[in-house]
Amino acid sequence: MKKLLSVLAVLFIISNTSLQAQQNYSTKAAVVHFRAVDDDDIDAVNKNAVSRLESNGKLSFIMLAKDFKFDMEKMQEHFNEEYIESDKFPRAIFNGQITNFSTVNFKKDGKYPITVTGNMQVHGVNKTMQTTGLIEIVGGVPKASARFTVTLKDFGIGGVLIKMVADKINIDVTATYQ
Repeated sequence: MKKLLSVLAVLFIISNTSLQAQQNYSTKAAVVHFRAVDDDDIDAVNKNAVSRLESNGKLSFIMLAKDFKFDMEKMQEHFNEEYIESDKFPRAIFNGQITNFSTVNFKKDGKYPITVTGNMQVHGVNKTMQTTGLIEIVGGVPKASARFTVTLKDFGIGGVLIKMVADKINIDVTATYQ
């Protein structure tokens, strides 16, 4: 009887640990901030991105282009109407995989470097991306962040003004999950 209870206790501990490790996380308030590499006036923030971090390392983001806010109203208008064409291409999407997900210990507070590979869709164009980032665990809650640069013409965003203003954009992403 003692052996049976011991085996059941071990199985309970293993299954409980497994269940905790398989938790999915999400947020509806991820922040995406972009700035032109060579023009400080091109600067916008979207605080309404939706993100999901799954127990298998899958990572996704989806956001509305119209949720980007600029300091200058006219820039926001040009962004939505002429560059990103928000009515025609309302969403930006990223679906990827954290390739070194097993290195993140969700039970131990700390900062864990990650590599993410996936597909980003902007302006109706899909592009394979890879970047590095960080998952910080505080009290069992993950916060993911990354910084990378994109070239607008890779996503079919261009025109005369892009050549005069900016073609490369620095992007900072931060998601605190629940």
